[in-house]
Amino acid sequence: MPEKRHAIVGIDPGATFGIAVLGLDGRTLFLHSTAGGFSDAAREIERRCTPSLVACDTNPAPEAALRLASYFSCRLFVPRQSMREDEKKRIAARAQDGTEGEGQAREGKTAQNAHERDALSSAVLAWRHHQNRLRQIESIDGLPREEKERVKHLLLRGVRVQDAFMMLRGPGRADGRRGKMPPVAKTASPDELRSRLGSLSRENANLRLSLERLEAEKAALLHRLRLLENGVRESVVRDSEFRKLRFQLQQAVAKLRSGLPASEPPGSDPTSRLAAGKKGKQRKQQPAHDREQINREEPQIDLERLVAEYRKGRK
Repeated sequence: MPEKRHAIVGIDPGATFGIAVLGLDGRTLFLHSTAGGFSDAAREIERRCTPSLVACDTNPAPEAALRLASYFSCRLFVPRQSMREDEKKRIAARAQDGTEGEGQAREGKTAQNAHERDALSSAVLAWRHHQNRLRQIESIDGLPREEKERVKHLLLRGVRVQDAFMMLRGPGRADGRRGKMPPVAKTASPDELRSRLGSLSRENANLRLSLERLEAEKAALLHRLRLLENGVRESVVRDSEFRKLRFQLQQAVAKLRSGLPASEPPGSDPTSRLAAGKKGKQRKQQPAHDREQINREEPQIDLERLVAEYRKGRK
């Protein structure tokens, strides 16, 4: 069974999962969209290629992109800032008309929907970011294409150029020919080194994923802490205002009580006090009114006759 090609995989996760597989020479190899979710997308990618790099078009990266990079034990390319809609359309159009990469785009590699277009723009942007180093490897003379692809693959996975060529040569190729190791040597074989490298890359990706989750959890906890601090501050302000109003009320009640008569109970209503005052005035004025009424009802008295009779009595 021939070895699958190394490639840059651009994805657009969501209800419909967009996939774009880009060769390390910049050519579009495969475009696909599926509603089967993460598992179906991973199977499609695994059937088509061996991912050297996974790319997305948003910053921060979605969780599905982190999971996919961890699944294939490769690095994740994230743009400095989320790509704009017009930028994605322009990049995808250049990739589809053959002006992107080394050579013309192959027929049948046109994006059928926005998900495939976004995935393709992610992969192309990742290829552009690494194209200078990839082209340097491609320009080396006397190196078979398979070995060039292997070196490019290791570079995209984060291996240094010197280490990539050491891994490519193998431990028994000091004179330029692939030979057998002496039986006394206990150096690890290339397969063991590759397995160890894959394990370390997988562990690194898992640690990065855990770090992303912890950072998100930390941000959520800080947000909750700020909300709680704001709630406590508002509660303190409300309590302070309540104490101030209660003190003002107590002062007003004290002033009101100090202005009441001694015989009047402290808790009496001001309205009732006013009504009672009016009734008292009416009671005081009632006897004078009655006297005037009596005088008006008495018969007329002859004062001159009374005075004359009083003088006769004195004589």
